[in-house]
Amino acid sequence: MSASRTAPRDLARTAAEILEVATENFTRTGYYGARIDEIAAQISATKRMIYYCFGSKDGLFGACVRAAYAKIRDYERTLHLADLAPADAIDAYVRETVRYHENHPELALLVRGENMLGATHLAVDVDPNNRSIIDTLDAVLERGRASGDFRTDVTGVELHVAVTALANYRITNEATIGALFSYAMRDPNRLDHDLDQYSSMMLGWLRPSPTPSRTAPAVQARSALAGTSAGQA
Repeated sequence: MSASRTAPRDLARTAAEILEVATENFTRTGYYGARIDEIAAQISATKRMIYYCFGSKDGLFGACVRAAYAKIRDYERTLHLADLAPADAIDAYVRETVRYHENHPELALLVRGENMLGATHLAVDVDPNNRSIIDTLDAVLERGRASGDFRTDVTGVELHVAVTALANYRITNEATIGALFSYAMRDPNRLDHDLDQYSSMMLGWLRPSPTPSRTAPAVQARSALAGTSAGQA
């Protein structure tokens, strides 16, 4: 096989290796703590190769963030939420989103870093693929509204924000919660309990409010009259 055909494949393999090591470094030390020379020292690549592939430290961090988002979007598609009944789809989404973050804490930590930088990397290179989960959740909620199972005033992005907030908090605030309250928030022995709780919270929020009985005012009026009569007697 010619060198011209193997070179792109080797370059792609090198770029993937750089991304993997850089993600670990940015996750552990943050954007400002990570150093290109330290990343290069951990892999079979030079600083020059890193700059060739990603342009700069800034470009490398942005690539790590976008790759992390792409992975969770790919995972969400494997859930096939459109094939599930609305309540089952929400239950699966909540549980699997939290599980994914537990297994991939780098996502929450990279996103925290990107937010500290004002989302500058995502703002200049918006991947329309990230919209896919919102469209999926909107469709699930619409089906739930049509069946009368869900309230009418919750959107897919609102649901996504609520669930992701729970998942992210477990990662980003684990140490402070442990220090303040001696509470092991990510104890694997309680994960199933927590997932039950989170699912119940979301499904309870989505259920429509009970419709007040139309007879309630009449019943109240009769009770009031009965009380008045008793007082006169």
